[in-house]
Amino acid sequence: MKISRIYITIFVFFIVGIFIVFPALIPTTAHALSLDAIISDQSTQVEGGDRLYFEVDIKYPENSTRQDLRLEYQIKENGMVIETEKVLRAVETQTSFLDYIVVPKNAKGGIHELNVIVRDYNGDINESVSATFNITKGMDEITKYFFVILAVILFVALLVIVQIFVISRRER
Repeated sequence: MKISRIYITIFVFFIVGIFIVFPALIPTTAHALSLDAIISDQSTQVEGGDRLYFEVDIKYPENSTRQDLRLEYQIKENGMVIETEKVLRAVETQTSFLDYIVVPKNAKGGIHELNVIVRDYNGDINESVSATFNITKGMDEITKYFFVILAVILFVALLVIVQIFVISRRER
């Protein structure tokens, strides 16, 4: 009976030891990457066809060498991606840069979402962050041409009225 208790105790310590020590031997792929996307107050209101300027902050303190990261910028409208752009950036421990994406001309007015997705080539890093902005409907091209032509006509009419006034004043 004593021998079996000793074997059971050894077996229990062996099993507990495996559960404590073995997970520490398995390499983990956790990365301490911090990602932030900031749209300045001046860029929160854009029109279709304009550039949306934003700042991207990447902090990767555990990285000791230069690493290429793939960044993908997406504009979402009601959950659907309407524009995407991909860039490549080299990062050591941290970087901050200004970038832009062109808002599609046919984008509907209202609140939209900018997603910034960061990936590496090994597949170890896959982080994303989002920020919101507003698309305002600007004038279309025909409306702009209408107002330009209207302004020219009013200017010519003003010149004609001034000329008539000057001529009538000379005849008196």
